[in-house]
Amino acid sequence: MYGNFRYSAVRTCLRSLRFVGQQIRTVTTESITREGDGRFITKERSFKKGVLNTIYDNYTTTVTYKLEEGQSEPVTVAFSNLFLRDASKSLMSVDPGSGQKLFTTGSLLLNKHSMIPNRVEIVSDGKAVKVDWSDGDSFSYSLEFLHEHSGLYPLNYISKHDPVLWDRDLMAAQIERQLYIDYDSFISSNSSKGLYRSLINLQKYGITFVNNIPEQVPGRPVYVKKIAEHIGNIYHTFYGEIFDVINKSSAENIAYTNHPLPLHMDLLYLENVPGWQLLHAIKNSFGGKESGANYFVNAFRAAKYVCETDIDAYNALKIVPINYGYFRDDKRYYQSRPLIEENDYIESNASTGLFSDLVKCVNYSPPFQKPLTFGIWDKPKDLSVITPHQKLTERFRFRDFQRGLALFEDYINSPENQYRVKLPEGTCVIFDNRKILHARTAFNGKRWLQGCYLNRDCVESKLRYLDETYGK
Repeated sequence: MYGNFRYSAVRTCLRSLRFVGQQIRTVTTESITREGDGRFITKERSFKKGVLNTIYDNYTTTVTYKLEEGQSEPVTVAFSNLFLRDASKSLMSVDPGSGQKLFTTGSLLLNKHSMIPNRVEIVSDGKAVKVDWSDGDSFSYSLEFLHEHSGLYPLNYISKHDPVLWDRDLMAAQIERQLYIDYDSFISSNSSKGLYRSLINLQKYGITFVNNIPEQVPGRPVYVKKIAEHIGNIYHTFYGEIFDVINKSSAENIAYTNHPLPLHMDLLYLENVPGWQLLHAIKNSFGGKESGANYFVNAFRAAKYVCETDIDAYNALKIVPINYGYFRDDKRYYQSRPLIEENDYIESNASTGLFSDLVKCVNYSPPFQKPLTFGIWDKPKDLSVITPHQKLTERFRFRDFQRGLALFEDYINSPENQYRVKLPEGTCVIFDNRKILHARTAFNGKRWLQGCYLNRDCVESKLRYLDETYGK
């Protein structure tokens, strides 16, 4: 069974090795020793830190190592050979140009011989473990990689910038002054520090501003487009790549009127809701401070308020669907979503214990809401109704939903939970369309904003990339 293993001859001294509570004593003239149970053991090294020794067989490779000098006891991790072979980045396994795999995980399972090590050795002064596999692949796994996958830490990317569930007072006292980034700093090709600060704001607060934007005149770039594309690709919708928010006599969207626009999120009637919205104020100086002013609410904080006040109501907000639609001209968009969606319970969000990591998104857009279709029937006493029994039982959950929605609305419409600002001309706001509710007061006179959308992936990707440079 183990006849395919090969090992080189190098003189060693007598050593006593300890693995998982067992004392294994071996006298050998080999750097790799074969035990009676079929396992192979590499010579124990005397490094002050790094990989000290390994044991391997057909199924598992066990690595013992110290991360730091002076570490009192080494740690031991036993890795599946499938995991290690699948993680190889050798030229045989990964295309060097694209960095993409040249094989499938399933192909290893169909050829189990490929997951058996021919040889395992400690290399680079204990900084890596080299495995020669039976299918001809060979790769050195760094100590950093092995420790990262030791099971001690979440393997999913976790941002170091924890979200803050703000209200008006917290925003005014601690946050507002951090939110404004100068346009030249944001767009600079010499340094990405301004962009990085903006992306941190988006991750932590769900909102940021770019100010001192040059005047938008014919012949100059569309600045909102330039700002968006400095982050990533614009998310194109049926409103176009760039849309103008101006007062129209026959508007296809309530935002294109001078009426007050209630708190909401955009495009919830689409299957793929844009993650971020940008609005650049080009003309917005007419009237007083409250004329055409924007205000924002952290919907995750509102959800937390409901959760802490009435857990049954909160749970109903995760279940009862709210219907959204856009029916105009040739458009027939329709989606049903609960008010609150939670992330799957996975390692990354479970490890933080933060409510903001539990909630995936909030769905709230009254201007585009369609009639409810869940729990809307009751069962009068002494009367027979045609509604099916299973539909009638929905009414109990619907009552919880009504309490939850009332609590949510009460919270978001309280001024102490709103951040209000009249966007100065030459300022662009960027905000999270899945977390931050936005609204606008009524106005008279001329008001012109240009906007566009970004998807979530491009913002998160750029932040991760800049974390590697500036976040160390």
